Amino acid sequence: MARTDHRILFTALGFLAVIIRGDVQGDKQALRATTIAKLIESFCQTSLPEFFASEPLSDSLGTSAAEISSLLENYIAELHTNAAPSLAQDRQTLLQMYELLLIQKARHEQEAFYLLAPDEVIANRILELAHEQIQREA
Repeated sequence: MARTDHRILFTALGFLAVIIRGDVQGDKQALRATTIAKLIESFCQTSLPEFFASEPLSDSLGTSAAEISSLLENYIAELHTNAAPSLAQDRQTLLQMYELLLIQKARHEQEAFYLLAPDEVIANRILELAHEQIQREA
């Protein structure tokens, strides 16, 4: 699936969630649906980065996630044998490597949460993150 196809699917899921819930005024339904769509996309990219391997990690053009992952694996392997391995990459590639490491770190730090958190706690975290995103976009 192309990135546009993903966005269409996530937006459709967002609208479905708004319609099923039915607690949002008509003039705010689109905003709520697109906010939910962005949360779905973020969750999918964080939880299933291999599914998005053919797409850039960020919205800007760049190296694919599979290539970034490979570069990162090579760099980490080099770190085991060489105290200061070379990391001569362009800025976009460096940013994508950094972004992938942040995603992996977040997944690792949240592993226990994913396994043990009750649904109510998960729902509250989603609400908090959704409010934060709305504030960032305002």
